[in-house]
Amino acid sequence: LGLCGFPEPWTVMYLPHLQGVRSLCAAWVLCGRFLPEENAGIWRVGQKRLDVAEDIFVVLSGFVAQWHAPHEVREVCSFYVRRLVRLLPAFWLAMAWSLIFQLPSLRCIFLLQWSKTEARQCPNGATATVAMLIPCWLIYPWTSSPLWKVGPRLTLGLAAAFWLLVTFLRGELDNPITSLASFGLGVAAARVAQEVFPDLEVETEDVGAKSQSWIWGSVADILAVLAALMVAFVGDRSGETQAFLAMERCMGLLAAMYFLFSSAGKSGHGLVQAVLSHASLASLGKYTLYVYLFQEPLFRSIDMLVPLKHSAEGFVFFVLLLWLIAGLYAENVEPLLLQMVYMHSPESRDELS
Repeated sequence: LGLCGFPEPWTVMYLPHLQGVRSLCAAWVLCGRFLPEENAGIWRVGQKRLDVAEDIFVVLSGFVAQWHAPHEVREVCSFYVRRLVRLLPAFWLAMAWSLIFQLPSLRCIFLLQWSKTEARQCPNGATATVAMLIPCWLIYPWTSSPLWKVGPRLTLGLAAAFWLLVTFLRGELDNPITSLASFGLGVAAARVAQEVFPDLEVETEDVGAKSQSWIWGSVADILAVLAALMVAFVGDRSGETQAFLAMERCMGLLAAMYFLFSSAGKSGHGLVQAVLSHASLASLGKYTLYVYLFQEPLFRSIDMLVPLKHSAEGFVFFVLLLWLIAGLYAENVEPLLLQMVYMHSPESRDELS
């Protein structure tokens, strides 16, 4: 791994609202999985849509991967190293932690549980979404170069066609094929945002540019509101049908379009984008990978000592402690692991995707 060289800092603009989306999706999943039913309140709606939050997370992963797309062998190597160093040590730490409760199978240990059904048999079932991203990460660097020879609009059209095919033929949200479709939507949306829309400075004085920025931001806001309304008012999952699952999967397409318009011009626009970019959300978004990995073993550990299943106060304590542990790991352990892999201390720490 050291032959790859230490990852160089990103040369493209960093979009903090994407980290804000990660924060909301992570909070959505935590409330859906662990918030006591009697205290759920308005969150009861979100409890029935956890797969939507996970699908948005997959789309976002594709968007961010393309935003920082590798173009050379050295960059491809660093692409893999960043993800290996971030994922595997934390995953195996969480797996070792979970040995207190259950012995894992080999499929669990090597992240081969590629559906929620299989993940339920693992001591840390929350890793299913991360496991389904692995095929996307493995395939993406070797398909990104050919994609650059295809126009961005055609790339988006092909990705949308593949997504529609998977949506209406498969209908499920918990297998690698659907993850590839969602990841591809994110990749294609990022290409269009980067290449089709002209670059705009956030504080530009150009009237025409400001008008374009306002239009893109308004479209992004409309898409965000539409997604929120669909989550709140689409029918109960108790009567699942193929059409209902397909409608639910439309969240992935709406998310991809929101990322496109809110990131157009390589800067970002819209009221929702401004809220998501706030430091309180964006800073928490940097730790969501470790929130996903550590959530189940931490909850089960606390629950062994103090029952949490019917305690709203206990849930709040669990969430705060979880984000603290995730932040401590991201800020202290992750840089140390990178330093060990590359045999030298980095001068500056990258904002990893």
